[in-house]
Amino acid sequence: MLSDILPAHAAPFADLSNWAVLGVFVTYFLGFFIRGAFGFGSNMPIVLITAWILGPHHAILVVLLASLVAQAHLLPQGVRSADWKVTKPLLAGMLLGSVIGTWAFTMLAGDWLMLVMGLLIGAIVLFDQLSLFERLGRVIDLRSRRVAAVLSLFSGAAGAVSGGGGIYFLAVYLKIACATPASLRGTSMVTAGVLMFVRLTLLIAASAFSLSMVLETTLLVPMIFLGTWTGTRFFRASSPARFYAALRILLLCAALAITVKGIVKII
Repeated sequence: MLSDILPAHAAPFADLSNWAVLGVFVTYFLGFFIRGAFGFGSNMPIVLITAWILGPHHAILVVLLASLVAQAHLLPQGVRSADWKVTKPLLAGMLLGSVIGTWAFTMLAGDWLMLVMGLLIGAIVLFDQLSLFERLGRVIDLRSRRVAAVLSLFSGAAGAVSGGGGIYFLAVYLKIACATPASLRGTSMVTAGVLMFVRLTLLIAASAFSLSMVLETTLLVPMIFLGTWTGTRFFRASSPARFYAALRILLLCAALAITVKGIVKII
């Protein structure tokens, strides 16, 4: 056992029961199934569940390391299929937002942000369901650089503070801006990957990671690869209609989960 060899502060999953550790492993498989299928979305559900087991900051830092492993595997797919005309304008705003959000993550708790994120994502899904974005597109160019800049800046900041979920703000926008599910998935992979590398660099500079977190991530690698592989197979077998229906369900579940979590934390 690693806990018998390593000092207590470095032992992975120290003080957790076997059932709690199993819960973490199952959560990582399900989270990275989502990433494999949609190109984004693993971090937030993982953080929402494992925060109750590991603690909020610990959960956020471990999932960031885990995302590095998954993104190294998925990023080549994203580079090949991304819509680069859509991707490039998003990256500058997301980089700046990520820097701001990472600073905020080290300074404050994100309970109110979680609540606001849940309500906003829910509103975005409702707009999509009612086709209000199509009507708005008759007045505003939803593919313009200004719209992309505002969305990407807020997305980067929100995702960095909360440990995940920033790309959820862009999902419906990308559905409009990208011509196919494959280009949406690829663009999501590239933008999520860039965000992740920026946050990782900033947090390493802030000495946020510990040896135990690195070892925990290493133990989770099989679940990471199994989840992404299974999710990728789901994507390849799905039709565009099935893909977008599943995306809407994913967004609704995310909105409900983080809204409830924000309310519980606040009260």
